[in-house]
Amino acid sequence: MVALNLREIARAAISNAAASDAKAEVIVDPNSNDNTANKISIIIAQKFISHACPAFLEASVSEDVDRLVKIGRSIADLVRLADESNESDGRLAAGLSSIVEQLDILSLKNCKVPKVRFGKTELDMPIVTLGCMRFQQTWAPIIKDIGDVKKECQDNLYKLLKYSIEERGINHIETANMYGSSEVQLGDAFQRIFDDGIKREDLIIQTKVNAFDPVQFRKTLEDSFSKLRLDYIDLFSFHGINYYSQYETIFNNPDGENLIDIAREYVANGKIRNIGFSSHGHPNLIKKCIDSDAFAYANIHYHAFGSYTASGSSGKHSGGNLENLRLMKEKDMGAFIISPYDKGGRLYGPSRKLRSLTLPDLEPIQYGSLWLFHHEEMDKMGAPAHTIVCGAARPSDLDEPAVAAYLFATKKEETLKRVKAAAERLRQAEIDALGEEWMKNWYEGLPNCDKDNEIYPIGQMIWLYNVVKAWGLRDFAKDRYGSFDGNSKNWDSKLSNEENIKKSKIMWGYMPGVAYDEDMDLSTVLADVPSCNRQKVEEAIKFLHDVCSQNSKYEGKIPDEWETSYDMRPWCAFPERK
Repeated sequence: MVALNLREIARAAISNAAASDAKAEVIVDPNSNDNTANKISIIIAQKFISHACPAFLEASVSEDVDRLVKIGRSIADLVRLADESNESDGRLAAGLSSIVEQLDILSLKNCKVPKVRFGKTELDMPIVTLGCMRFQQTWAPIIKDIGDVKKECQDNLYKLLKYSIEERGINHIETANMYGSSEVQLGDAFQRIFDDGIKREDLIIQTKVNAFDPVQFRKTLEDSFSKLRLDYIDLFSFHGINYYSQYETIFNNPDGENLIDIAREYVANGKIRNIGFSSHGHPNLIKKCIDSDAFAYANIHYHAFGSYTASGSSGKHSGGNLENLRLMKEKDMGAFIISPYDKGGRLYGPSRKLRSLTLPDLEPIQYGSLWLFHHEEMDKMGAPAHTIVCGAARPSDLDEPAVAAYLFATKKEETLKRVKAAAERLRQAEIDALGEEWMKNWYEGLPNCDKDNEIYPIGQMIWLYNVVKAWGLRDFAKDRYGSFDGNSKNWDSKLSNEENIKKSKIMWGYMPGVAYDEDMDLSTVLADVPSCNRQKVEEAIKFLHDVCSQNSKYEGKIPDEWETSYDMRPWCAFPERK
C-alpha cells in the first residue's frame, strides 16, 4: 500500500509540475537553478516530499534547492523507467522508497560518515573524503590572490566546507597545487571556518605536488604552504607518479637531490606529518612505489566498473590495481580511492541501462560507494579501501556518498546483500553483451602505455568498449576517449614518441595514448594478442572510435539505453563555466 501511494504521489507531482509550467517562458541558464528545467524538477520534488517525507522540508538541508533539483530529476527518470519497463512496479517502488530513505537519513542530525584507521598513519579517517578539484573558480594558474575570486564561488566553497565538516563529519580535505585556484581559495576558507570555531587539529588536510626537479619541487611545496596558509600538512603526496622517470627523480635522482629526502626534511621540521603518493600509472609502477616502503599511504584508481582509467592495465593485470590494494594491506598503508564517481564510470550521470541494472537494490552512486566500502568483506585477501573521494562542486554533491556511508555503518549485512545482488546483474549483463569467454581473457596481450615511451592505449580502449556494450556507458567512454583525441591533435609526426610525450609535459601521464586512426598498423600493435581474440579486438577498437571519438563521422542512432538516465549536477561547476 505504501509503495502504491509513492507511485501515485510521484506521478501526481510530475503532472502538477507540467501543468504549472505549461505557459511559462523557457529559460536556459546552465550556471544556476534559474532555468525552466530545474524549476520543473524543484516543483516535482516539493510536491513529492510534501506528501512522502514532510519532515525533510522542516530540516535545514531542504533549504538548498540543489537537492530539490536532484530529487526531482531522479523521480522523473524513475517514472520514465517504469513506463518503459516490464518490471515497472517493482523498480519504481524501490527507487521511490530509496529516495525517501535518503531524505530521512539526510534529515538526521547524526548522519555522520564513519571513520576507520588509515593504515600506519594512525589517522582516524572518514570513509568519504572531500576532493577539491571541482569547486574552484578556474583550472588556470592565474589567480594568486583571493581578491580575484568571485564572491559567489568563494561563498559556495565556505558552505561546502561547513556542510562537509559539521553536518557530515567529512574532515579529510584533499587538494593539489595544480588544481588551479583551489589552494588559494581553501587558504581563505580555512581561516573563515577557524574563526567559526572549527579547530585545525580536527581536520586532516592533504595536498599534492608533482615530482619536478629539486629546485622547482621546493618552490612549489612552499607555494602550497603559502596559499593554504597552514603551518603543517597532515598528508603530503607526490602527485601523479605516472612515469618511471619520476620514480627515479624521487629516489635516485641523477641530477641532484632526491625528492624523498626533501619531503623527509619537511617531516623532520614538523611541516609534513605523513608522506604518500598518487598515481594514474600502470600497476607495475605503482607496485614499485609501494615496495619502496617509503610511503604511509597511496591514492590509486580502483573502481566497481574497472580500474583501467589512466595508464591502466594489460597482460596479467586483469584486476587493475587489485593486487596493489592487497599489497598495501600487507604493508599497512592507507588506501585512498581516486575518483570513484567520475573516472569510475560517471556515476553522477549514469546511463539508463546502468541505472536499470543497479536498481531495485541501489542507485549507481550508492552501488559504487558500497562496493568499495564492502571490499574488505568481498575480497578473498580482505584488502580494504579506507576512504573514497567525492570531488564536490557544491554541498549537495556529498549527499549520496554520505548516505551510502551511513547505510554501511548502520545496515552492514543488508547493504552487502544488496551490493552482491546488483553485482550479479551487472556481471550477467557483461556476459550477455560480450560473452563469457571474452570476459575471461579480453585483456591478454594488449599494449597499454605500459612504458614511458609507448603511445597506444589499447587496453583502455577495449575496457571502454566493454563498458559501453555491457552497461551503456557511452558518455563516460566519450569523456575518456576525448583525451586520446586531444593527444592525437597535438601530435607532431616529425618528432619521436619521446619528444612528443615530453612536449606534453606532465599531462600525458594522467591520460596517455593517442586515438585510433586508419593509418595505425594494428597487425604490429596487436602482435601479442592471442589469435582467437585479434579480430574482435580490431573490431572493438574501430567501434569505440566510431561511437566515441570527437572526430568520428558516426551517424547511427545511439540506443536509448545508452542515454543519460539523470544528471546529478544541477548547474555547471565553476571551473567548467565558459
